[in-house]
Amino acid sequence: MTSSGGMTGIREALRATNQLMNIEASNLTRSQIPGAKEVRGTLTGLDVIDFGNGRQASGAGTALGATTSDFGQGALQRTGFTTDLAINGRGFFILFDAKGEFYYTRNGEFHFDNTGTLVNSDGLSVASFDPQTGALEKTTVEINPVVSALGQKILDQLKSGGAQTAAQISTALSEPLANVTAELASLRVSDYTTEYTQGGNTFFQHNLGINGDQIDFDRDGFLINETRGLRKGNQLALAIFPNLQGLSNSRFGGIVYKATDAAAPGGIPGVGAPGDKQLGLGSIESQTLEQSNTELPSSMGLLGMLQRTFTSTTAAMKAFLSAWDDLNSVFR
Repeated sequence: MTSSGGMTGIREALRATNQLMNIEASNLTRSQIPGAKEVRGTLTGLDVIDFGNGRQASGAGTALGATTSDFGQGALQRTGFTTDLAINGRGFFILFDAKGEFYYTRNGEFHFDNTGTLVNSDGLSVASFDPQTGALEKTTVEINPVVSALGQKILDQLKSGGAQTAAQISTALSEPLANVTAELASLRVSDYTTEYTQGGNTFFQHNLGINGDQIDFDRDGFLINETRGLRKGNQLALAIFPNLQGLSNSRFGGIVYKATDAAAPGGIPGVGAPGDKQLGLGSIESQTLEQSNTELPSSMGLLGMLQRTFTSTTAAMKAFLSAWDDLNSVFR
């Protein structure tokens, strides 16, 4: 190996090690994200490096090989939130944006927005089958409206005592019934009695319980509104791909994927309902999330080893440069 080849080999080893460190650091970061899948990188030897101008070096180092994702099932964890969904088995949730572009994920951390549409944290709609046509559409629920607290009425204080009218007599104003003579005496403040109540309250508080909509999903992916008599709504749609390694990361990150021709012919997956035996799709677990399948101890151990490798390779590069400088000084 020439001096240029040796230097290039060390540089390529540093680059490959740094890339592997980034992969493992990303695995650790995403280990707390539901549905995240572990990514694995491999190193490969570089038999020949072309420097240009007809110069080549053999056995010149190491580079990052292919990266693969482990799409194995993650552990299922109960959350208690009805819109948290997990796929127990194969398949992906189907998402789509306002332009109709489709995306795929194993992260079932969903919620209903203010229009009653089931969406993920990026605002992408969760696809389900229309019960009439079977076409893919948004997953929606009819939610009971919220009644405004405005328009309350306040009643005056009730008064006790006084006289109650027993009867009323009507007659024309021009025909007096009798002449009444009255003598009005001067009124003094002392003629009135004023009462005070210490510690009295001018208001009271009462809590009223309100029954909200009871929404859930069954194992077949049907949306059930228990408030409306266990009525079934839309059924969730799942996607499946022949080659999972053909999925690519989308602009929404590494837990939301885009389909490519490598994943399925024309980038079009198989689509079916949860539990579809012909497609081999899994069932839906409501109030549950699939955890990341990253093995923390293994990933942390590998990251530590890569850091040590990077440090030792850097030291080797410094030693190589020092020896090269010494060699050059001999011929000066």
